[in-house]
This record gives sequence, structure tokens and C-alpha cells, in this order.
Amino acid sequence: AGHNADDVAETVLLNILRGDVARLQRCTQVVTGSDGAIPRSKPFKYSYEKEIVMYAHFKKLDYFSTECIYSPHAYRGYAREFLKTLERSSPIAILDLIRGGEKCVGVQSNVRLPTQGKCDRCGYIASQRLCKACVLLDGLHAMREKRKGLVAYETP
Repeated sequence: AGHNADDVAETVLLNILRGDVARLQRCTQVVTGSDGAIPRSKPFKYSYEKEIVMYAHFKKLDYFSTECIYSPHAYRGYAREFLKTLERSSPIAILDLIRGGEKCVGVQSNVRLPTQGKCDRCGYIASQRLCKACVLLDGLHAMREKRKGLVAYETP
């Protein structure tokens, strides 16, 4: 569904685990980037993913959800599994994590967020020299080249 409560809680958890409290403000806001080139809205911030899926099913709406094949083994995949386990013992855990992240924003108001600029390669919004998509593509290309080298080395 994208930008639902489950996604926001994962992002809050990842930012806390990385010690990146500066990004908590951006990930907990309903509207982000209103001062930049592309504002983003999260109207489903407090809606659980399963509620959105059930609504789409009962209203016979087309619902499409795919997960990146690398996601389960990525850092976010472990955070997702942890949250699902936590939610089984405390169903309100996801919303509690979001609200906790929102409260941390007020505490660290003197921390500056990275300035949103443009990716040097593709021009999309980014807080670093390269956007996340370009960084991921670089990683995939490097992995492909590494595999080519291994295959060439292993074949007689």
C-alpha cells in the first residue's frame, strides 16, 4: 500500500536503530517536502496495511502489492519481521512506535534535517549526492560485475 502505518513504523524503528533522529521528523510527518520540489502526502499514516488490503478486497478494488525480492534479507526486512512479532503480543505496537517517533521530534527540534537537493545522476530529490535509487542501482551493478568475475574465474 505504501506509506501506511506499518511502513511508517518500520521507518521510525530503522531511524532509531541507526541513531538517525534527524530523519524522524520527515518520516513521521503526514506531508513532507512541502517546501521542496515534490511534496509527498501519507494519508494512510495511521492505517494498518491489513486494513487497507481488506478494504480493497471487500470493495472489489484492484489492489497491487509486491515486495522487492531483496527486501526480506535487507535491514528493513528484519525490522518488518520484528514489528510483526511485536504486534502479535501487543497489537497497538505499530501505532505506539509512530507516536513515540512523533514525540521524539519535539525533543530534538534543534537537530537539523539534511537539506533536500537533487541527485547528481538522475535529478530526483535526494539528501545526499546520489538518491537511494541510484545507490541501489550501483550496488546491483557492482554485484553483477562481481558475479561475472566469479563465473569467469570458476569456469575452466
